[in-house]
Amino acid sequence: MDYIYDIVLNFQNEYYDFYEWQPDDKIINLKKIPIYKITTNDYLNIKNNNVTIIRSTLPKNNKIFLLTNGIEVMGVLLNNKGMVIKKSSLLFEESDEILEDRDLIKQVNIKYIINRKNEIKYISRLKKEKVKYLNEYFSGISKDEDEYFLKYLYYDIFNYDEKDINKVYSSLLTMVSENPTKLFDCLKKIQLELKKLS
Repeated sequence: MDYIYDIVLNFQNEYYDFYEWQPDDKIINLKKIPIYKITTNDYLNIKNNNVTIIRSTLPKNNKIFLLTNGIEVMGVLLNNKGMVIKKSSLLFEESDEILEDRDLIKQVNIKYIINRKNEIKYISRLKKEKVKYLNEYFSGISKDEDEYFLKYLYYDIFNYDEKDINKVYSSLLTMVSENPTKLFDCLKKIQLELKKLS
């Protein structure tokens, strides 16, 4: 078995399990895609790190293909230089169907270069996106110009009227890493309230 037919992929810059796919993701349907079996060590290196695959070690010159170690399956998208630029998990049913026939998939010995090892963080995609949003939001806010808003946000979260803007700002920044969901939800709620008033 060299090809898989009629499969759904969701390419992202980072690998996300299918249950973390979002409604606004660009899901693509591929009618035919090659698949290669590799060692578990190679599979995990490609899944978790920034790598460049030496294209001459691939049986076919495709930019999109599937990789499996016999336990998991992922989609890979390469740029012209062989760098893995996007990865995709598979829907559970499609992955399970492929793995039922794992013994028919041809084993290949691909070569690759690890450009950068990524730190493996066990944090959900949604939480990552909230932290990113909050970091961008607070980098564009001024303690002086937005003092009233920051104090209002602080009061909404802690139910305490803190007068020192530096303490307010510092506490909110600490929440970005310690409790981003609560901060994100409060911020969105206040933004919605302000939108209704305007």
